[in-house]
Amino acid sequence: MKKIRYDANNLKSFDIEWGIHKKCKEWWYATGTLNDDDGNLYSYQFTFLNLNFGVVTPKVVMIAFTDLQSGRHHYLQKVNLLSSKVTISDKRVAFEGVTSVEKKADHMQIELSHKDFKLSLKAQYGKGAFWHCDNGKLQMALPGEKETTLYYSYTNMPTTGSLTLNGKAIDVSGKTWFDKQGGTYSLTKTETSWEWFSLRFYDDEEMMLFTFPQSNYQDGTYITADGQRERLNNYEIKTTRIIEKIGMKWSSGWSLYVPGKKEAYYSITPIVEGNMNFAYFEELCWIKNANGTTVGLCFVELLGGVLNEKSNQSISNLLKSIEY
Repeated sequence: MKKIRYDANNLKSFDIEWGIHKKCKEWWYATGTLNDDDGNLYSYQFTFLNLNFGVVTPKVVMIAFTDLQSGRHHYLQKVNLLSSKVTISDKRVAFEGVTSVEKKADHMQIELSHKDFKLSLKAQYGKGAFWHCDNGKLQMALPGEKETTLYYSYTNMPTTGSLTLNGKAIDVSGKTWFDKQGGTYSLTKTETSWEWFSLRFYDDEEMMLFTFPQSNYQDGTYITADGQRERLNNYEIKTTRIIEKIGMKWSSGWSLYVPGKKEAYYSITPIVEGNMNFAYFEELCWIKNANGTTVGLCFVELLGGVLNEKSNQSISNLLKSIEY
């Protein structure tokens, strides 16, 4: 696939920006929630990373699945340095034997394969894709055109398909949120360590909040049920609880105040304590209003540099291949 010139100030179409950009680190990323016919709740995630370190450009794929009833988490990571077994085209990203995501006319077809589970999902485009922050440009806390990413999402994708778990096939349905993001920003600087929130309200509205606590910088997007997009950088989010996992500290509970938007005051509380995926910590949370009523679900992605002086995000750790 021909590489695209990166210019966050002059973004083209969603289809064009799907592709690989020159001298960029970028990723295709989906998180979703699913229910079976008995109402059991599951979550899934896949990330396909194209990393550019100058000399080498490893491709990394991660897939994860959590049974929220039992708290059992399944994870698989693979790294490829030579681009064999990897496909990145204008309609498809795939890592042979692990995952594929293909754009069809009216949906994305998502296939995930792990020794403990398989997912085959049809994620319809729903309200469509939306540029985030400043018309698709996210300043990654630090000043300068280099410290940016392009960023868009399909935030509300009605999803149906099949889950195979413990050898049993289960019909599932739910919602998927798909991201394409990438740019020339500094990967290893503490100042660019983020806490990311994707709020998925039950009334089919969404908020994306991208916060950089070390730099006291934030940005975001609010998307209404009828598909209107608004930049959202006037909000206050505070950590209310901190946990320790794998020898590091992580936020694990927040209060949110979004003046003039929806009910304005919310709490974000993990359903189960999260899990380390690659170089980030991920949690699925309840969103509750000021009355304590659950009004949605939120995936949270946290980087170690936010609360830890010595994060484990070294290049050697990034290139480890782990499976459990």
